[in-house]
Amino acid sequence: MSGEATVSAPGKTILFGEHAAVYGHPALVTALDHRMTVTASTPASLERGVLHIEIPALRVARTVASTQALHTLREPGDLAILAVTIGTADLGSHPVGLHLRIDSAIPSGSGFGSSAALAVAVVAACRRACDDDIALDEIARLALSIERHQHGRASGVDVQAVLRGGVLWCRRLDDGTLLCKDLPATARLDAFRLFHSGAPNETTGDMVDAVRGLQDRDPVRVREAFATIETAARDGRAALMGGDDSALVPIVRRAEVALEALGVVPEGVLEAIRAIEAEGGAAKISGAGGHSGAGAGLVLVVHPDPAWHERFTPPTGWVAHNVRLGAEGLRTEVAA
Repeated sequence: MSGEATVSAPGKTILFGEHAAVYGHPALVTALDHRMTVTASTPASLERGVLHIEIPALRVARTVASTQALHTLREPGDLAILAVTIGTADLGSHPVGLHLRIDSAIPSGSGFGSSAALAVAVVAACRRACDDDIALDEIARLALSIERHQHGRASGVDVQAVLRGGVLWCRRLDDGTLLCKDLPATARLDAFRLFHSGAPNETTGDMVDAVRGLQDRDPVRVREAFATIETAARDGRAALMGGDDSALVPIVRRAEVALEALGVVPEGVLEAIRAIEAEGGAAKISGAGGHSGAGAGLVLVVHPDPAWHERFTPPTGWVAHNVRLGAEGLRTEVAA
């Protein structure tokens, strides 16, 4: 038995396809090089079936049963406990306890993929620490189950992005199979600038439920919005493959208008996006968005003039994230 494994997983951003991907429309998603590192070990000092978890950034230090059933996620660290429970369920009784440490540079609850990174990295680290050579497809299956416990209906594209890295074109088939194709490394990604507009008041699950409710009340509106988002995703892929940065401005604008029709862009963020458009650029939320409050999480900004980005003063409360898109996926940091 190895006894210890350290892995890291990247964050992600959805370039095009938010919400529509849940309903079988394609999404263009990429990993970004904010990373989460998870170390799992099986120290003899811990009793069988005991989990000790540390998340320094959240000031979490908890000791619980590693098979603890969590029906709701209320406390910091609950998602990690759930990930251990689901991710190791088919291993049977652990020969010793598990110690888990999580360090992350990925903003949480804001469209950067922190929950998907946690699900993937915790499953991979725990299984490898228990000397189980788990396959990537199995990590993806377990991580998606964890995501669905947290968010409800999940498309699976976040999990694939943080697991595989790079840039992916993903679409869920009618039978539930998620097909993902890697875009070539030549795809142009440097036209996008990333900003954290502030954490939304609502969770991803809240926003997924809200779109589902809107679909029940106004199916035509949602169908038209999804169609526009799919067209934007296809056109965006072509622009990135062709290196046509200027084409991204109208494409991003169309996608943003469709997201606004879904009701997932709060007023304060919408006003900031309109101001960027007035200066010849475009911006859109990336992720589930929000209803209320000043923030909607991650926002992507493009402009045909690269020099404009140097002059751009972000709106109050927005934080620029200078990260590389198309980053490496799940990575072993210490050989198990």
